[in-house]
Amino acid sequence: MVLSPAQLAGLAAGHGDDATLEVLRAGQLGRRRLLTVAAARAGGDGPSVRQCLALLTRAERADPTAVAHVLAHPPVTGWATTALRGQPDTGYLAGLAAAAAVRAGLPFTLAVPCPGGALLLPTVGGAAGLGAGVAVLRGVGGPYDGRPASDGGPPPGLSVHGPAGAVPAPACGADGGRAPAGQWLPTRRITPIRATPPTEVLVDDQDPYRRRYHRPPTGRLDDAAVDRLDRLTGQAWHWLTDRLPAHARGLAALLRSLVPLTPPPSGHPVSATSRTALGAIAVCVPDDPETLALLLVHELQHTKLGALLDLLPLHAPGGAARYRAPWRSDPRPVGALLQGAYAHLGVAEVWRCRRHEGVHGAFEYAYWREQTARAVAQLAGSAELTDDGRAFVAGMAGTLRGWGSDGDGRVEAAVRDVADGGAVRWALANLVPADGDVDEAAHAWRRGRRSPPPLAPPGVAPGPAGPARIGDTGPEAAVRHRLLGTAADRTGPRPGVDVPVPRQPRETARRADDADRAYAGGNVPGALTGYRRRLAEDPGDTDALVGVALAAGRLGRTAAARVLTTRPDLVRALCHRLPGADPVAVATWLAGDPA
Repeated sequence: MVLSPAQLAGLAAGHGDDATLEVLRAGQLGRRRLLTVAAARAGGDGPSVRQCLALLTRAERADPTAVAHVLAHPPVTGWATTALRGQPDTGYLAGLAAAAAVRAGLPFTLAVPCPGGALLLPTVGGAAGLGAGVAVLRGVGGPYDGRPASDGGPPPGLSVHGPAGAVPAPACGADGGRAPAGQWLPTRRITPIRATPPTEVLVDDQDPYRRRYHRPPTGRLDDAAVDRLDRLTGQAWHWLTDRLPAHARGLAALLRSLVPLTPPPSGHPVSATSRTALGAIAVCVPDDPETLALLLVHELQHTKLGALLDLLPLHAPGGAARYRAPWRSDPRPVGALLQGAYAHLGVAEVWRCRRHEGVHGAFEYAYWREQTARAVAQLAGSAELTDDGRAFVAGMAGTLRGWGSDGDGRVEAAVRDVADGGAVRWALANLVPADGDVDEAAHAWRRGRRSPPPLAPPGVAPGPAGPARIGDTGPEAAVRHRLLGTAADRTGPRPGVDVPVPRQPRETARRADDADRAYAGGNVPGALTGYRRRLAEDPGDTDALVGVALAAGRLGRTAAARVLTTRPDLVRALCHRLPGADPVAVATWLAGDPA
């Protein structure tokens, strides 16, 4: 599969047309076909493996669409890669073969190992309570429309016999608890997504290879939970169809399953994708369809980029974790930064549609546009990108330039403060001055030299990995609170599209002091005086150093603000070494500014 330059440009801009999405979809299917054969061979050349491959071949000849439907099941990639790492699972292979045969309407008999007493036919359903050992599947053939049987049992013509007996039709639907002996668990489907040809989106709450995310998946949902997921997805789908139809088309083309996740203790909305399960979106079901739409767009962007990277390298492999992703507290390698930037391009676009929903909507849009632009600017300067990668990043940058701001000066100023404050905090947490630089610079300062000695790039000593915390202290928190009022305490900026954002416990958070309130109220000189006083008392006061950086920028001390934002680690180290030195003066000197 080859993408034309125009198709690559369309994806880079944020979407991709129908033909481009079909290339991505077909690329994933072709990859899974190859992986399935390789994983089967990793299981040996025994009669069971040969029988499964033969049944898959028969199904392919009878109904290629049926086999494609089964192999498009996202966890197939994870099963196959696990097998290729030396852990083959022939039971899953048998389930794939049986599912393909059922969908193709073929008669068959197949022995399936089920050491845990359960088996799965991906996209069709599963059985539990069979007893440990080997189950026998028999299909008499005939049409199968993909829908569960009306009585809740196996598809018509399919029988399942395990060591503990045959699977009867259950007397009622799944109740979310432990399945009784011999219960069939049909795959449930999300119904609202409409496409041509029709798209089938499964609720994946039983595949053993769905455990690919930072939050554990739920067990099998009860019928009420599935109905709620179905309803919210329908509402989110209609919102996207009306407001962002290109993303709705992307979901129709690439989304194959939703994996329910257990909610985090914080209660923040959470979603995820995995390169070993592209086509699946894992999600903690939120309370409202607009949030679900945001999560779906974010993960759709990851899905598109992951599928593209399986076809076309955009950056060199490997690479050190040294870039700042504004939504992370730790340094990231170039590939992770690219993934995050493309996903948040979608997040910013969702908020662009909602920017007229009061000051909160305007702030969210401006915030994610700004943070994504900063990530893209880093990517544009990276030597690790391929030529196609540079073209892709240029396309992202063009989209961001085309959006522009909403013209609300209060919102834009607050966003700059929050973004700059986050940059200072990240640098203080992750950058370390090069050996000898602090000593040489301190010596030069004491000697009264007009400019510092040549400085080496900082070292990277990653702080704790995780999402960037939006705390309750410091000047940027005071600015955000003044702009948004209580909404700031409730929502943030709301970055819970990747992982929950831990908030500083209120009982330990130091409330905004006079300097923070002065800064938020526009008394920048007074704020700077307060921050200088605090740093004289405690050179390790991070909030105060952030305040100095922001105040320097507001007062037109551009050179000092640039150093305080990009190398606050060096400023802090020098101020430790030079008691009484003014951080603004130190930063101005480090910038080589005669002032």
